[in-house]
Amino acid sequence: MSALFLALGAAAFGLMALSDALTVLYKRPWGGRLFAAGGALLALSTAGLLALRGLPRLRALGWWALAALVLALLGYTLLAALHAGGSGALPPRPGALRPLVDTGVYALCRHPGVLWLGGFYLFAWLAAGGAALLAAFALYTALDALYVLWQDRVIFPVSIEHYAAYRRSTPFLLPTAASLRRCLATLSVKSNGKRTDPKG
Repeated sequence: MSALFLALGAAAFGLMALSDALTVLYKRPWGGRLFAAGGALLALSTAGLLALRGLPRLRALGWWALAALVLALLGYTLLAALHAGGSGALPPRPGALRPLVDTGVYALCRHPGVLWLGGFYLFAWLAAGGAALLAAFALYTALDALYVLWQDRVIFPVSIEHYAAYRRSTPFLLPTAASLRRCLATLSVKSNGKRTDPKG
């Protein structure tokens, strides 16, 4: 059963990549539905893997709290930090460039969602144990990294304004001291979803 859930989760990343290709490269507006389907499939996979581990262990509440924290950060990164029309989770309308968001968590690195998603599965495994959750951590983090690499090289340069400059100013996945300072400096400033000049 765990293998089935892992396969469903892996398929979710394929659906999201297909959604980007259809919407951005082939100008098919309905392709965005596949992104939502991929997200639902990943959630179903995760729920199934957690259900196989049974009830949460009280002694692991600290790990569960960390898992909940990074999950909240993932939601913030993909939704609130981008605002409507930001540079983020859902593909843009065909033919329209999205404004660049390079402040807050998007000053930390170009794809902070990979860090939060990987962190969630890591902390869930530390909390609940089991080879399947460890496999989910390794597999889903690797697939997510490949997915955002494809977005970074193929999708976002043709769908987000000034993305080439953003790539030069902000690390791909691993934050640096400079990007951390920029992130902290801009978190208190309410982003309006428009581009600010990247500072390297």
